[in-house]
Amino acid sequence: MQHLFEKLREDTQNWRDEGYSSPDYPLIGEILRYQFEGETDNRVHLKYLREPQFQSLELYWYLRLVLKTPHIAELYRHYYDTGDIRDFCEAFGIPISANELILIRDVDTIIDLVKNNPEFVKQKQIDPVHEAVTLPYPSYIFALAMGTGKTVLIGTIIATEFAMALRYPEGEFMKNALVFAPGTTIIESLREISDIPFDHILPSSLHSDFLANLKITYAQPGAKEIQVQTGSTYNVIVANTEKIALRANVKKRSNQTEIAFEEKKEQAELVANLRLQKITSLPNLGIFSDEAHHTYGNKIDAELKRVRETVNYIDGKTKLVAVINTTGTPYAKRQMLREVVAWYSLGEGIRDNILKSLHNGIVQYPIGTIPDQDVIRNVISDFFDSYRDVSLPDGAKAKIAFYFRTQEHLNASLAHIQNALTEIGESTTQILVNTQKSSPQEINEFNRLNNPDSQKRIILLIGKGTEGWNCPSLFACALIKEQTASSNFILQASTRCLRQVKGNTQTAKIFLDTKNSAILDKELQANFGTTLGELRTQDVETEEVALRIRKTDLPKLQIMQLVRRVVPLENTPKAIQLHKPADVEKTPPAFRSILTPDFTQRTTSPLTALGAQDEVEIANQTTDCYTLTRRLATNYHLSVIETLKNLKNLYPEGQVPYEHFDALCRQVEDQQQNYEVIEEQIAEHLALIRIHDDDGNLLFEKDDTDGSYVHKVRLRKRKADLLLSEDDLDDNHDVSFHYMPYDFDSAPEQHFFKTILATLNQSVADVEVFLFTGSLANTKKTDFHFEYKGTDNNYHRYFPDFVIVRNTGEFYIVEIKSESERGDPTVVAKKKAVKRLARLQPDAHFEYKVIYTRDASLQENLDEMQTIHEWINRNETMQNDGENNLA
Repeated sequence: MQHLFEKLREDTQNWRDEGYSSPDYPLIGEILRYQFEGETDNRVHLKYLREPQFQSLELYWYLRLVLKTPHIAELYRHYYDTGDIRDFCEAFGIPISANELILIRDVDTIIDLVKNNPEFVKQKQIDPVHEAVTLPYPSYIFALAMGTGKTVLIGTIIATEFAMALRYPEGEFMKNALVFAPGTTIIESLREISDIPFDHILPSSLHSDFLANLKITYAQPGAKEIQVQTGSTYNVIVANTEKIALRANVKKRSNQTEIAFEEKKEQAELVANLRLQKITSLPNLGIFSDEAHHTYGNKIDAELKRVRETVNYIDGKTKLVAVINTTGTPYAKRQMLREVVAWYSLGEGIRDNILKSLHNGIVQYPIGTIPDQDVIRNVISDFFDSYRDVSLPDGAKAKIAFYFRTQEHLNASLAHIQNALTEIGESTTQILVNTQKSSPQEINEFNRLNNPDSQKRIILLIGKGTEGWNCPSLFACALIKEQTASSNFILQASTRCLRQVKGNTQTAKIFLDTKNSAILDKELQANFGTTLGELRTQDVETEEVALRIRKTDLPKLQIMQLVRRVVPLENTPKAIQLHKPADVEKTPPAFRSILTPDFTQRTTSPLTALGAQDEVEIANQTTDCYTLTRRLATNYHLSVIETLKNLKNLYPEGQVPYEHFDALCRQVEDQQQNYEVIEEQIAEHLALIRIHDDDGNLLFEKDDTDGSYVHKVRLRKRKADLLLSEDDLDDNHDVSFHYMPYDFDSAPEQHFFKTILATLNQSVADVEVFLFTGSLANTKKTDFHFEYKGTDNNYHRYFPDFVIVRNTGEFYIVEIKSESERGDPTVVAKKKAVKRLARLQPDAHFEYKVIYTRDASLQENLDEMQTIHEWINRNETMQNDGENNLA
């Protein structure tokens, strides 16, 4: 049976194929499509987000907009209520006997049992299921392996929620977010939210409004209140669980009196309630819980109860939009938590090069048979043999972390480590100790380990450097002293060295004794559903390839475009002219009546009017010129500056009466009718490559070693044989390879390139360039793309595979497709769009051909290849014919 996250992944993929259809909120399609540099079916070219982050983002919005943010029980009902109650129970993790099936009629019955029958829950040992169905709000778990970027995912969801709320203020979107996590280390890592380049997440039309409204607050240690305005919007509050707990976690000291303890507890709870009052005043609140495995499990411990109690309290005071939990460990006792809607495993992270590979990198030492000093000598020697000259692209040197259980263990090993370093000629000043007793200087050194200037490479730790520690320059971990087997310590410590950075190709290593190795294997199975053996053999399947730009001075392609323009009719003023409304309906006067009670008269009412009524003065309601300018400019697409100038001339005092609003709007609408739509052809010149944008900003990375410009792409290793550079193939006339290597998507593409280049090597004719353009799928870096309308009724960008350009300015565009794609609606739509444009060109200025092939060598496409050869040699052939005629 498929897991819930697998079913959701499939349905989200279908939603993407349909163009993210959302009739009520079409903006979401624009936001999700904005994440790509090129076409959405090209999974390599994401603009900023990593693949698992983007998949989680689009799945989140599928839950929110298509499935309408269902409660987790309703989500399981949607997918597993098949008519056979066994399917639902199996998926939800509820063991049911054959006899019980007779009494359980439907899904409602089993949900009611789990909710309201403690004895049933206890008997079946399904506390996590009971937790899930009794939550009063929708709650989902996004399980992404450490190093994948859960903090960026949280920030991205918040940014898109706020953008949707700004566009659709009446919609049920988040206008505030509370992000919390256990401990101070994780809180520090959450500060990355402030560094997210939101302009890579939101289109420019949304980004400026989002930034103008965004307010990020980090709960300060010792502060009694959270520094946000009561009832305000677009706040992101980051705090640890202690800061937002409903009940303060105060422990009594041994020398503390009962009265003093109660006073301190009461004071702490008062402070906690002050924070909660601020939080519960915020409308449209969403809650994000990082490292959520701390609040999930088979037993509801005191910490879980406090956190859940707090979230439930907040939901009771201000209805929560949703609760989003992120974790890297989606399993509890080898059972996946039922709220998991997305999962990206450690193995997938290694395969996709998001994490460092452990291929043949797990080293195990038998306990008791090798003296400690010899094990340590071997570890130190192995580390420096493998990593002495290894550093990250920014220069940070490779490091190893030794984890110890006690100070005695550390002290005993420190001398062995110093001796081992001395033996291989390495300085002992590379050692850094970080424990609960560390000095401020040692803590500062620890916090700057990622700095390229840091000389510390051997890190000795007690109770530090586990969850939330982000140290990409850590390449090895050593757990060679018996550790505690509780709280996943071995798992958290040993996998710290897997965090990856762009440009690194070096694998990681974990050094373990046999007992810690066995513990790690169990923890991997319990938390990730994988084993140590599987991780040992998991290798990277993708790699980052740097495409170096060789040619920046390429011919521009001239094309004629049909452009529709809205132009004013003759004698129409160029700018909107406003005048102060004269004939407006004034607000009718209001009067008050004075009555007196008279109980002497036998009437239906004892109240008697005293005669004349008094008129009540009604203050003129107004708004300021700036507010009205924004409203008019937004609704009617007017110039803000000109509209404001107009209004200030009419209303020098700066206030506009409410009763003038409708009349001013009618003036704008009347003048906007004096326009017509005309069509005209204009010439555009398309740059095949753009090194700088219009403001002069560099669009490519620059390699300081040789000054070349670099465009980076991520490719599957199995496609390495599809790479071609000038060293692999002759280019006698230097008409090709404007970047190297060319990274073809398929063998037919590569074969087509080789064939045409071989033709040009024999006779270049008047061909100026022959380029593979398929990898520069970025509208900022090239103008060579075309717009087409997809099956989802949205417009997309199409980047062709090849272009051949003559020195006359004529050009030929070629696309290579599999025969199976001949009737594909997207391929057809692209072809129609380019063909339509080609018909506008005078004298067949450019031509376009899609070659559909069944084989890599294009043997069935010889006629089409001949057509292209003839186009290449057409002018030369015509010239030869002319000479023959003269002869």
